[in-house]
Formats: sequence, C-alpha cells, structure tokens
Amino acid sequence: MAAMSQSSANESEVSPRGAKRRLESRKRLLTAARKLFVSRGYHETRPQDISKAAGLGHGTFYLHFKDKRACFLAFVEEARAEIDAAILVRAKRSKNLAEFVEASLTAIYDYAEEHEGVLATALSDEAVIASGSGGADEDTLLHRWGQEWAELLREQAKSGVVAKDFDFSVVGQAIVGAIHQASSFSYRRGRSRGALVKSLSQFIVRALSPARAK
Repeated sequence: MAAMSQSSANESEVSPRGAKRRLESRKRLLTAARKLFVSRGYHETRPQDISKAAGLGHGTFYLHFKDKRACFLAFVEEARAEIDAAILVRAKRSKNLAEFVEASLTAIYDYAEEHEGVLATALSDEAVIASGSGGADEDTLLHRWGQEWAELLREQAKSGVVAKDFDFSVVGQAIVGAIHQASSFSYRRGRSRGALVKSLSQFIVRALSPARAK
C-alpha cells in the first residue's frame, strides 16, 4: 500500500510538469509556425521547418498536430482569438452601433499593422480548408466573423437599433464581406484609414437602420 501511495504521489507530481512542458512545446511550435506561414506562405512551409524553428524534434510536431493543415488552422484560431480580444477592449465602451462598428474596424486595422502579415495570412484559410475533407467545425475566419456579426445584430434588433426583418445569418456575412472587400480596395488604392472607417461605419449603420427598412 505504501508503494502504491508513493507511486500515486509521484504521478501527481509528474503530471502537472508534463502538462506544462506539453503546453510550452505547443506554444513554441505555434510561434514558429506563425513566423513561417507569414514569411513563406502555407505551401512553402513544412512540418520539419516548423519543428526546427521551434528548436524541437520533428516527432514533437505530430504530438500536437495531425498534419500541417491542422497546425495552420490552429494558427488561424489563435489569430482570431487575438483579434476578437482586441475588438472587445476597444468596443466595450461603445454607446451605440456606430461607435461599436468604428471601434471594431479600428481594432482590426491596428492589429493588422502591429502584426504585419498575420491577418492576411489567416484570411487565406479558405483555400487551406477547401483542400481537406471539410466539416461543420471548419468554417473560415470570415464566415465565423459573419456569424458573430449576426449574433450582435440580433441583439441590436431586440432593442430597436437595427431593423428586425433581416435574415441576420445572411446580413452578418454580407457585412464581413463588405469590410473585407472595401479594406482591400482602400489599401491598394492608398486611401486613408480614417476615411475608410468613417465610410464603412456610416454605410453599415444606415443600411441597418429601422427607418431604412420601411
């Protein structure tokens, strides 16, 4: 009994340390993967490149990710969480929909500038997802943002800020598509970010206004 108790005690001591090491190695792999996906692109990055850049053995990669595709999607999820957190910080003091839209757009553009190449690379996930078997849990980054917008608008409609007769699942995707397209166009044409934020915010708020729906 004493031996069994000692064994159990040792396991309880080792398990947390093992979990911590596993978490640290996954973090190192994702940090390395991010740098390589951004600098080289998805197709030019190999699992062994990621492992080497992380300073870990090649076999360690497969302890955390089924393949490179799974690693890329984990990178996209990490970037999405970071952007969502940045939006929350800026938008939590918004008093109305217009302020929320402006704060959200500003947070996204700030993130893109502070983490050069990360957002653009993450947005290429549509092609990566299409290359696999697919599944309900593999919505693209843009699709997930569209779903989040849909939920926001449903809540706004309850308080009368937004017209209620929309199919918000469609409108949420339309808003994200408009933001993505307008942002790409403005960047390529050298338009100012301030003008972009103002125009998009006005367009979204006016389009959703209950008065416009009548």
